[in-house]
Amino acid sequence: MSGSQIQSSNEQQIFENKIEPMWASTKVAAALLGISPNALRIRKFRGQIECRYFGNQLRFNVNYIHSLLRETREERKE
Repeated sequence: MSGSQIQSSNEQQIFENKIEPMWASTKVAAALLGISPNALRIRKFRGQIECRYFGNQLRFNVNYIHSLLRETREERKE
């Protein structure tokens, strides 16, 4: 392999192994769910959605948000 082929191969591996964020801000999580940030905070205080505090920052697990989206899609199909 030539030097340019190795570099191209390395760049392809980097882009194929995307690192997705594990925690989302209130604004991002609300956008994923299609609700307002305030509605998301209300659901959090009612215990309807899980989240964590990092210092004084409220964060939502992206995998948990995606699982909620899958559940609602499955409910709509039925």
